[in-house]
Amino acid sequence: MLPTPSLDTLRSTLSEASGRHSSLVEQFAKELRALSGVFLPERVEKIPALVTQLLRDRGADSVLAWQAESLPVPGLLDHLRREGVKVPGAEIPLDDPMRSQRLQEIERVRVGLTGVDAVLADTGTLALRSGPGRSRLASLSVEAHIALFTADQIYASWADWWDQLNARAEWVSGASNLTLISGPSRTADIEMTLTTGVHGPGEVIVVLVQI
Repeated sequence: MLPTPSLDTLRSTLSEASGRHSSLVEQFAKELRALSGVFLPERVEKIPALVTQLLRDRGADSVLAWQAESLPVPGLLDHLRREGVKVPGAEIPLDDPMRSQRLQEIERVRVGLTGVDAVLADTGTLALRSGPGRSRLASLSVEAHIALFTADQIYASWADWWDQLNARAEWVSGASNLTLISGPSRTADIEMTLTTGVHGPGEVIVVLVQI
């Protein structure tokens, strides 16, 4: 389990990255909004309050979240719990009756909270790798998905990011699943009428963690 970075360490990292990637962030925000996604830049110390408000605005008293170590905001889950937000575990037991009970509990949670592995500027896309403590359900089974990222996680394109990963064979071999998300779920299968939220979240809110 990776240690949660301190606020001072996070500030230093974000400060260095923000200047290098500002143009990519602007491009990503433009593409995401064109896909009906929501882009919210916010200072790191204000994000716990922002996430709390986003949950309250949606009438949600619980959130399906990645583990704290996979979120780029120290103390975020602890803050949500202090505010009375339930943070149920997303791991699903293999056997009944615990499996059925956990699935029923998760189905009632309407908002998911995740980090990301990469943000792709040219298509407004999020790349999320699932694994222990990083449930796919937090981004796929909910009505609204809140994703947090830092400027050092943004790349110009899929090809640019994949080039960076070629030297990290352990990352590729250790990935159980990689999900690419470009805005809210949408389909026009029924009478050619565009409908959102059918096969996944109807709302995608992407928050840039700033210093």
